[in-house]
Amino acid sequence: MEFESAEIYVDELLALTGGLDRGAAREFVRRVFEGGAEHGARTALANVAALDNEKDAQIRRLGERLVALGEDPLAVTRLLRGA
Repeated sequence: MEFESAEIYVDELLALTGGLDRGAAREFVRRVFEGGAEHGARTALANVAALDNEKDAQIRRLGERLVALGEDPLAVTRLLRGA
């Protein structure tokens, strides 16, 4: 959602508060919108990092399991690194 489409929220805020300046209401809604967008972006990045960490952990566990089954540790390392 673009901030321009948030004008309905300005109208709602004005209806709820009564007497609030439209410019102040618009600024408040803009700040809330931008803060929410920044928070969403940070959350998305954190989720990607968590998935990457989980993937790395699964690959490491797979390597450990292969070595435990008797595979050559050096061959397993090369395999998991894509070499």
